Amino acid sequence: MDTPLPTNPWIGRTVGDRNRYRISDHLGGGGMGDVFLAVDTLLGQEVAIKMVKERLVSTADLRKRFEREVLLCAAIKSDNVVQVKDYGVTADGYPFYVMEYLTGQTLGQLLRQEKRLSRARSAYIMHQICAGLQLAHEGVIMWHDGSADTERVQVIHRDLKPENIFLISTSLGELVKILDFGIAKIANNHLAATNTGLFMGTFQYASPEQLEVRKDLDERADIYSLGIILYEMLSGTDPFGCSERRDVNGLCWVRSHISEKPTPLRSQPGCEQLPEPLEAAVMRCLQKSPRDRFASVKELDRAIQNAIGMRFDNVAAGANISQTSHSAQNTTLEDADRSLTILTYEPTIAEPPKQHSDRSEIQPAQTLTEISLKRLESLLAKYIGPIASLVLKKELAACTHFIDLVERLSAHVPANKQKEFQSFSMELLGGGNHPLTVIQPKTTKPSSDSGAISAFTINLRNVPVDENFVHRCEHELADLIGPMAKLIVQRSMKGKNSVPDLVEAIALQIPNPQTANEFRRRVIN
Repeated sequence: MDTPLPTNPWIGRTVGDRNRYRISDHLGGGGMGDVFLAVDTLLGQEVAIKMVKERLVSTADLRKRFEREVLLCAAIKSDNVVQVKDYGVTADGYPFYVMEYLTGQTLGQLLRQEKRLSRARSAYIMHQICAGLQLAHEGVIMWHDGSADTERVQVIHRDLKPENIFLISTSLGELVKILDFGIAKIANNHLAATNTGLFMGTFQYASPEQLEVRKDLDERADIYSLGIILYEMLSGTDPFGCSERRDVNGLCWVRSHISEKPTPLRSQPGCEQLPEPLEAAVMRCLQKSPRDRFASVKELDRAIQNAIGMRFDNVAAGANISQTSHSAQNTTLEDADRSLTILTYEPTIAEPPKQHSDRSEIQPAQTLTEISLKRLESLLAKYIGPIASLVLKKELAACTHFIDLVERLSAHVPANKQKEFQSFSMELLGGGNHPLTVIQPKTTKPSSDSGAISAFTINLRNVPVDENFVHRCEHELADLIGPMAKLIVQRSMKGKNSVPDLVEAIALQIPNPQTANEFRRRVIN
């Protein structure tokens, strides 16, 4: 008779207010907690639950501190931070919080598969991490219990590492989400309450001041961790060589972070061709003293983009690339089916470029159509992933001939695949050293729906607020900003007798304008 495999004791249990969440599977775990797949029985949705391993000391003060930390995490509203939906403490004292359930892989899993990433993809991932951290570092608004007073509270992650960076493939490209905001602080609260002066975090990515268990941590501790992560993405190893040692342990990392000098990035094998400004940005993150690092993630993000000559203006839309070294001449062309804009990229240098001896004679100009661009992007994506669209836009702006474009694109492809990529690309583009003329669909500015919303609002001016509408507001707002929704709605109801007045009062308390507009759209449509 086969012995049944042991199962996690949490599987099959229900947690939360009125046993709202039924745990169905164990997704993974780490030093501070385990992640479970669960079903929200109220909404019928799958969610992820992080169960903190340490029990809370049974004091009202510590439970309030836990609630405060989770509410801070829930208040970080960014596409690049995992959304916290709910929280609680089990009957036997284990704190947990409920998150959106994501499908994809962690940056750690990706690095174990590919060892290292291209500079463009590394910068693209780092840009999104910085975008999420910026909102947290700038501070979130918190209300004081029993009053209308508010305060802005800075949130430091404290445990940034590849396993806490989640990558999701979408139709618009690769979306990055930061996981586990605040869990290190929650664990530290437990240790402080039990008089245990231990470091909580991950040795490999911790800043010197964290390892010294200093209490005056600020955003520069997170910036140090980002430096370690970016170094690893670009080189495939860590700055101190600890991961290459057989006897690696926590003391090795502590000694390295506190007293050893990191190895210059460009001295690592395969990193010799990285731009010097990129190396300088990474090494600045790794300075022992916080005052010698970047002052903010916004400053770090700008330095990385400048170093590689790319701009990520809008991640959600696939990111627009701006490049200062080349200009574009735009001519509008009316077509039978759609309007097109012909973009002819020309160098700003007046002198004609010298011809290489191995190039064929220059042929008449040939058009690279929208379909050809899509095919080329799909081909490139097979080698470098979702970052392909960004790389293609950048290199198009720097090229005048087909061969130039293929050669520049192949530089982003792994060395052992470059010849294969060049062969497929030239076959796709028809070969030859044609001057490069690109035809793309004319982009039109999306029309705002604010007019429609305003007209609809006028029609609702005399509609009174009822209980069903209040519940709807609470539900939609909770989906957008988390557990603070009910409190915000209840406070906004004072003196608001019509639907538009209540909606606007709630929207004005949402710090992110895009989120506020989304809330308006949901509840008045």
